[in-house]
Amino acid sequence: MKKYIYIASLVLVALVAVSTQAQLRSRPQLRFHVPFAFNVGNNLLAAGEYQVTIVTPSSGHSLLRITSLDGKSATMIRTIDIEGRALPEAKLAFRHYADRYFLAQVWMAGESTGLAAPTSKTEKVLRQQLGMTNKNFDIVAINGF
Repeated sequence: MKKYIYIASLVLVALVAVSTQAQLRSRPQLRFHVPFAFNVGNNLLAAGEYQVTIVTPSSGHSLLRITSLDGKSATMIRTIDIEGRALPEAKLAFRHYADRYFLAQVWMAGESTGLAAPTSKTEKVLRQQLGMTNKNFDIVAINGF
């Protein structure tokens, strides 16, 4: 009897692993041209073309990898899921203060759940220096290609 339970457990683990791998492969890799330097968390990235990949999707939180297509820049950030409305195109949204941009949200085409980047320490310090509140900023959005 223990042998059958052990075999059934191994089969179940294998099925979960295969399902997880299939989900990871089915997650889109988004590409964007960002015409300005921007922060992802506390990391400053140069203007250019970037690929955004969901590394570890899970309910409530995901880990994103943002890599420049020229291979010179890469960073990762943990996000939280947010609800919205499905958009026809993938989109990056940035919080904009003076000449600084901070990654705020990532939206996949056709999905009503987006990914929000937390406010970084760098952004909080900048807000304080500029005398801005949490709601006193512009949002700049960029469509994927």
